[in-house]
Amino acid sequence: MLEIGRQIERYVVEEALGEGGMAFVFRVRHSKLGTLHALKVLKVGGPAIQERLVREGKVQASLKHANILAVTDVIDVDGAPGLLMEYVGGGSLDQWLEGRKPTTAEAESIFRGILAGSVARTRRV
Repeated sequence: MLEIGRQIERYVVEEALGEGGMAFVFRVRHSKLGTLHALKVLKVGGPAIQERLVREGKVQASLKHANILAVTDVIDVDGAPGLLMEYVGGGSLDQWLEGRKPTTAEAESIFRGILAGSVARTRRV
């Protein structure tokens, strides 16, 4: 887990955004430009997992679609790769669904957006 306020290369850690089985995601700010980004860092180690993260980054960086986050760089975080991605503000789908029952039209719209990104990725990979 990275500390808030820590500088990593050109980026300052501002907030923890989320956590999955293998990685943490943080909101970071470019120290000179002031732009916001998301930084994905592994919470588990090992060369094979690090290589897998870099492969993921290469694939995601090659995809250009409005429904897929762009990976813009790989930076060194304590000797391990970290994926730098575009930052999209707002909550997660889980947060949006919390305490809400979407209409059929809303659910269909969300599904179509997810499907569009998924199809774009499948065609590229």
